[in-house]
Amino acid sequence: MRATAQEPRAARVLGIETRKVYRLTYALNAAICGAAGGLASMAYTIHPYSGLCYTVRSFMIVVLAGLGNLAGVVWAALGLGIADSFAGFILGPQYQIAFVFVLLVALLVLRNWRLKRKRLYLK
Repeated sequence: MRATAQEPRAARVLGIETRKVYRLTYALNAAICGAAGGLASMAYTIHPYSGLCYTVRSFMIVVLAGLGNLAGVVWAALGLGIADSFAGFILGPQYQIAFVFVLLVALLVLRNWRLKRKRLYLK
């Protein structure tokens, strides 16, 4: 698994069937997640939307930081946490999520505007 993850082409050259390794890894991941979900359902009440707020926040952090940027993820998570706490304290808990989404939209618009400016400058 490690060889396939690090360098799939070299693993194929060495005779490792990478497709089988990918299938095995996927099946193992599904089994572990299924077992974890089964154990969690015994301790907590769960429903299909249990982790939606965490999923949305994680997506926001990845969008703000960019893929593959670990330092950016840390800073984006800290910034989102501070903005979330600030909004909960100042605006109240009912507007906390709305404030974070408005902040995300504003940052995305600002990023898009900066990219357009950079493209115009490069032309």
